[in-house]
Amino acid sequence: MIKPLTILLFFHTSLITYGQSLEHFADSIRQKYDIPELAFAVISADSIYEMKILGFQRINTRYKAQPDDKFRIGSNTKAITCFIAAELVKKGKINWNTKFFDLFPELKHSSNKKYHQLTLLNLLSFRTRLYKYTYTYNKPSQDQFNGTEDEQRYQFTKWFFQHKPVSNKDSINFSNLGYVAAGLMLEKASGKQYKQLVAELGQELN
Repeated sequence: MIKPLTILLFFHTSLITYGQSLEHFADSIRQKYDIPELAFAVISADSIYEMKILGFQRINTRYKAQPDDKFRIGSNTKAITCFIAAELVKKGKINWNTKFFDLFPELKHSSNKKYHQLTLLNLLSFRTRLYKYTYTYNKPSQDQFNGTEDEQRYQFTKWFFQHKPVSNKDSINFSNLGYVAAGLMLEKASGKQYKQLVAELGQELN
């Protein structure tokens, strides 16, 4: 019985050490970037291995973080889009290396040549030279595009692919535009609207 007990004790001690080092690592990130509160979890399909809430509820206060604190969810559409993309790749509907203009050849002529080789993976991983864009920008104007939401996204994509690439020399260029184009690719590959893909994903995960 001594040997199995020793192995079990070692395994338990390793888990404790791993949990402590993970918590320390997460908190070091929080402090380095002046983040008041940070939460993380290590999970599988049926288990929660580690879950911690670190820091303080508000900046420059000593109100300790609590397990029931609520966080704003930002850029969640990106995670959902990537998940949908992975599912479609798994089903053989599309490939990570599928080029945008292979699916939309009619847009190639009017687009900047620098974008002609962009793949689904490029668009999802910010490996593009698309200019940085967020919904607070005043260009293009809301009345510049018309039709359904899908039609407006198509027109918007045609519009931004006509612009010159940014001169950013970094390997990663954070731009929301890549996800707009990737969404069009997923719709074309699946034959379904983006809203329908999201709804189906929700049903699968329910």
